[in-house]
Amino acid sequence: MTASELRALARGLKLSMRAFTSTGSPATSSTLGALFRAPGISDSEREPTLDRLAGFVEAAIKVLPARGRLPDWLNRFGLQRPETHDEAERLAAQLRAFIYPGEIDSPAIDLPQRLRMLDGLIVSELKNSKYEGASVAAGGYVFVFVSPRFPARMLFTLGHELGHVVAHHSLQSAHLDLATTIGRFRNRAEGFADAFASAFLLPALAVGGSLQAIRQVIRANADQIGDIEILILARLYGVSFDVAARRCEDLELLPRGGAASLAQYIRDHHGNPEKRAEALGLPARERVHFDVVSPVLMKFVHQSISDGGTSPSWIADRLGTSIESIYETHASTSGRRATTH
Repeated sequence: MTASELRALARGLKLSMRAFTSTGSPATSSTLGALFRAPGISDSEREPTLDRLAGFVEAAIKVLPARGRLPDWLNRFGLQRPETHDEAERLAAQLRAFIYPGEIDSPAIDLPQRLRMLDGLIVSELKNSKYEGASVAAGGYVFVFVSPRFPARMLFTLGHELGHVVAHHSLQSAHLDLATTIGRFRNRAEGFADAFASAFLLPALAVGGSLQAIRQVIRANADQIGDIEILILARLYGVSFDVAARRCEDLELLPRGGAASLAQYIRDHHGNPEKRAEALGLPARERVHFDVVSPVLMKFVHQSISDGGTSPSWIADRLGTSIESIYETHASTSGRRATTH
């Protein structure tokens, strides 16, 4: 079978070419694979995604500058108490102030772009996977992956993974998150990451101030916050209706159980929150852009290809992108040398 036929077969089966070849470093792949943890998920169930993630991280470490330790900025953060709701609020506010200095209450719709500026952090998409997100600490770098979904879902998943990173960055491990473990506010570790994401994307003061302004604009007279205010809040901050409503409930702006009741009402009478928002003529959501492969990483990919350290086909397979995409971005940045970030 030719290389092109293997590539077509791999694409059709949604597998990496690594599944059909012995190129690369089995020892490295095995080491990376051993890092991944997903409670209740067997090795056979998680293998396709693990294979792709291990291949991505292996290739990234090959082209990125060598590092002896994780980024120094991570040392600013860390759990001071058990994984409680209050601790999630504290850590979220701390990271907010670091990433959004002077504008800690602004919407974080540009969070994927802001994270490009953090040393040693690589954020990319996780294609063709049942997992919503993953975070990996390896080779002195932190890798965060988010699966292509509804943009509001992706933004919350990114916040969730950041919660794992800042709380557990001292652990040389990887974490895989299924849809059932994100946004459910269950068990300690996942509930903590959900609470962190909620607090980071919807800071308490911002929620209170925004709702007050929204109610003035729409001339709301009811004592209790309704679905329209929450729909506007969700679109303003780039999150889903469910996340915005749950945040309002946590901040005691809705009674306990109010978020679920409002969500059920919308589904019973309008299909889903997005249809309800469109029927009301609310402004469209602002676009949340996620990079298929981190531009920070791509700079070093281009440099490695130019220097002959890697081939376009090898790197494209492991990073889950196309040779054409590599050449296109290479051409758009030609003449520029990669610099450490």
